[in-house]
Amino acid sequence: MKRSGFFAVFVLFAVLSGSLFAGPGQQGGGGPVTVNIALANNYISQQLSRIAQTDYKADGVTVNISVLPENDLRQRLTTEASTGGTTYDIFYIGPYEAQTWAKNGWLENLEPYFDRMSAEQKTWYDRADLIKGMLDSVSLDGKAYGVPFYGEASFIMYNKELFAAKGLTMPDEPTWQQIYELAKQIHDPANGVVGFTMRGSPGWGMSGAPFVTMVNAFGGKFFDLQWNATVNTPEQRAAWEMYKKILREAGQPDILSYTYNECIALMQSGKCGIYYDATSLAPPLEDATSSVKGKVGYAGAPHERLQKNTAWLWNWTMGINPKTTAAKKQAAFNFLLWATSKDYVQLAYKYDSTGSAIPPAARSSTYRLPFYASVPYAAPTLRVLENMDFTKPTLDPVPYVGLQYIAIPEFADAGDIMTRNLADYVVDNITIDEALRRTQQTFEAVARDGNYRK
Repeated sequence: MKRSGFFAVFVLFAVLSGSLFAGPGQQGGGGPVTVNIALANNYISQQLSRIAQTDYKADGVTVNISVLPENDLRQRLTTEASTGGTTYDIFYIGPYEAQTWAKNGWLENLEPYFDRMSAEQKTWYDRADLIKGMLDSVSLDGKAYGVPFYGEASFIMYNKELFAAKGLTMPDEPTWQQIYELAKQIHDPANGVVGFTMRGSPGWGMSGAPFVTMVNAFGGKFFDLQWNATVNTPEQRAAWEMYKKILREAGQPDILSYTYNECIALMQSGKCGIYYDATSLAPPLEDATSSVKGKVGYAGAPHERLQKNTAWLWNWTMGINPKTTAAKKQAAFNFLLWATSKDYVQLAYKYDSTGSAIPPAARSSTYRLPFYASVPYAAPTLRVLENMDFTKPTLDPVPYVGLQYIAIPEFADAGDIMTRNLADYVVDNITIDEALRRTQQTFEAVARDGNYRK
C-alpha cells in the first residue's frame, strides 16, 4: 500500500474510533469508565497492548491492559468467569473455552451489539470479512460470543532443497501415506538429516494437537452420536500406527522431548525435510536468521479417509464478561471492534513493517494486502483457513465440535492421559492394544461421569 493510502485509511479510522465508537459518555452512558483486559504474553498480544496505549481513542474510556503468562491468564480468567467476578471486562480466551463458557452463561451474547450498529459502522467493520471457521469456533447456535483477534490452522512445511536433491515433489494436498513415503526417502541419519518432525511431547495441546487431526483424517472419532467411546476401533488404530511409524522410522531421535520449539529449530537448521504444525509457526522459518529462508514450501494438512477439513483451528478471542456493567460492556465491545478491524491491521503494519505484529488468520482481506500477500506462507495459509469447518471435525457425524480437541471441559484431562498413552506406545513401553484399551476406558469415563450419555 502506498504511504498516502495508508494515511487515508488511518484518518478514516481516527474518525470512526473517535465518534462512531465513542465511549458511553457520548451514548447516554454514565460517565467515564475503565475497561480491563488481560492478554497472553506473546508478540502479537504485546503489540496490541502497545498500540492501544497510544492509538486507541474513545471519549470517556480508559483501556487498562495487563499482559500475563498464558498459564496464569487461563487460571485467572477461568476463576473469574466461573465465580462471576468483574476484575476483567474482556475475556481473552480460545475456542476451547468459548464453547463451554457460552453454554455456562459466562460470556455475553454479542449479537445485540452487532444489531445496534449503524449501517455506516457495519460497512466499516465488514463482519463478513472475518474468516468463517474462526468466527464459528467462538459461536453457539449461530450467535457470536466472541470475535477472534488472531489465530492459526495447520499445514505441511517442507524443505524444497532437500526435496530437489532427491528428485521428489510434494503434492498440494498430500495424504498421510504420501507424507510417510516422502519422509522415508528424505531421512538420512548418517548425514544428520531427519525426514519428518512433529510434536512428540505429551499434552493435549502439545502432541495432542497434531495427533487428533490425524485421528480425524483416518476416519476416527472419539464418541458416536450416543456418546459411546470409539477409541478402540480400526480407524483410530490406523492413526496411532501412523503416528508411531512416521516418527520412529523418519522422525527426530528423541521423539518425546520435542515441542514446537524444538521442531522449529530443527527445521530452521536445514536438516529436516518435512514439518507438520501450526500455520503461525511459518514466520520463524522465513526470518532473516533462518538457514531455510526462501527454501520452504507449504502444502495442505494431510488427509486420508477424510478428504477435507483435516487441519486444526485455534485463535485468541475477545469476549465480554456478562457480569460487568452495561456501560463497560458497550465500551468493551467498541474496543473489541477496533482491535479486530481492518484498520488495526494497518496500524500493526505501521508499527512493524515486517508484518510480524499483524494478527493472522482472522480476516480474509489481510491476505490480499500487498505487503502481507507477498510472504510465501500467506496464500497456503488462507487456503487452509477458508476450508475449515469447526462444527464437522470427523468423517461420520459426532455429538461434539472441535478439530484438534473436543470442546468439552473434560477433554483437557482426558487428552493428557491419551497423549501419555501415545508416548508409551511410541517408545514401546506398552502395546497398541494396551494403549487403545486404556484410552478407551478414559473416554468411557468421560461420557459416564460427565452425564453425556442419556
